[in-house]
Amino acid sequence: MLIASLLWLILGTGIGSHAVFSERFQIIPSAIGACLGTTIFWIIATLLFGRVYCSTVCPVGTVQDLTLWAARRTGRRRAFRWHEGRKARFIICLIYLISLAAGILAVGYVIEPWNMMRNAASAANPSATAMTWQEAGIPVAVGIAAGAVAIAGIVVWAWHSGREFCTTVCPIGTMLGCVHTQTLFHVAIDPDKCVSCMKCEDICPARCIDVKTRRVDNSRCVRCFDCTDVCPNDAIRYQINRDRNRRTPLMNPT
Repeated sequence: MLIASLLWLILGTGIGSHAVFSERFQIIPSAIGACLGTTIFWIIATLLFGRVYCSTVCPVGTVQDLTLWAARRTGRRRAFRWHEGRKARFIICLIYLISLAAGILAVGYVIEPWNMMRNAASAANPSATAMTWQEAGIPVAVGIAAGAVAIAGIVVWAWHSGREFCTTVCPIGTMLGCVHTQTLFHVAIDPDKCVSCMKCEDICPARCIDVKTRRVDNSRCVRCFDCTDVCPNDAIRYQINRDRNRRTPLMNPT
């Protein structure tokens, strides 16, 4: 999806015309274009599976995953640790929604992931965003610079702190996370199997796993499933049932 997105954003109706699906499958472009099929698809997908959009088709999310992969390969990624979700994400989301309702397009063009990638890619194809920024009354060069700076900043942020952009700034991620209590599938820790090895918390890019309390904040979980890959005891699972009786006392991580 990242490759298709870049082909479409850079080449447009030229060689990349076959990659137009990458834009039509994004939440905001599809909603603006009144593509009800795509919008309904993501509403249903989120209610069933959680924030799978963030781990599958969001180009900025994939850029962060590639950054984390590179950090692990170089041995420079530090261990992540749980922290509570930041309240600022709701304020940012509210500002974003108010701006859309008021017709202040520049806010969405700057902080919405697809538009970030679109702005950065337009350095190779300025015509792709020329009309958009002209409608917002902002020079095209400023829009391109905003996109490039945003993507570069997110890469640096991801290198040091994981997918903090997705859990703190991204308004789309915040909106998707608001339905976490209604999702059918969720990530949960089985307290009877967990031995507090900390591997899942250490690798979680969203920093939403608290091994000490056996808690997973599914409102911030981006469904990367890195945690289930590293768990040696199959103690953290992607499952339907939410409530289990804890037969054994909690163990403090060492």
